[in-house]
Amino acid sequence: MEVDNEQNKTKIKNDLIAKDLNDLLKALIIFLLAGGLCGYIGYIYSKDNNLNVTHGIIFGILFPLGVSLLELINCNNFFCFILYTIVYLAVVDFIPTFVGIIILLLVIGMFIIDFIYIEKQDRTKEIEEHLNYNKGTSTNTFDNNKYFEEESIGKYNSTKVEGSLTDNSEKDYYKQEAEEFECEVCFKKISEEEYELYDGMCEDCFMDVHIDNDGNYHDEELF
Repeated sequence: MEVDNEQNKTKIKNDLIAKDLNDLLKALIIFLLAGGLCGYIGYIYSKDNNLNVTHGIIFGILFPLGVSLLELINCNNFFCFILYTIVYLAVVDFIPTFVGIIILLLVIGMFIIDFIYIEKQDRTKEIEEHLNYNKGTSTNTFDNNKYFEEESIGKYNSTKVEGSLTDNSEKDYYKQEAEEFECEVCFKKISEEEYELYDGMCEDCFMDVHIDNDGNYHDEELF
């Protein structure tokens, strides 16, 4: 049991490290692509205008950092981007090239520090939270399954009882209907025996139909 627990902790730790490294790698790739494009633009612009090519490349690479900052402060609309671009291009001319190199080295250093921090970070608290969450999820899932199972059984029993009541009610209704017969002549309620004995009529109507005034019986109706 303890071995399984340690294996779970190791797996959770590796998953957390992989997730953080994946996020860092995405940020690095985006920076390299955006920085490379802007650096190339800075190179072309500096070359065509007989400016310091190194200066243009360095500050071209650093341009996406300001865009990222706008994203962080939730000021990423088109107007802010245009304003930032104008201010950046105006200020860059007055900043020495070595300052840009220092900033670029600091950015690279930040990525390296983040990589080391991800590998060395104490993740005990995160691991415990994940274990507790997984345990709670498993318990909740069990309870939910149990709840749904009980609910289904309850509904089944309820449906079964209701169905039985409905069936019994229908049987009682048809039974009641079957026990109630009417005379086909005067429509008086008669019993089943009387209905069958007197050809669907009550005794009085049967006598009126089959017996003449002299008291003689005739098989034919209305002889």
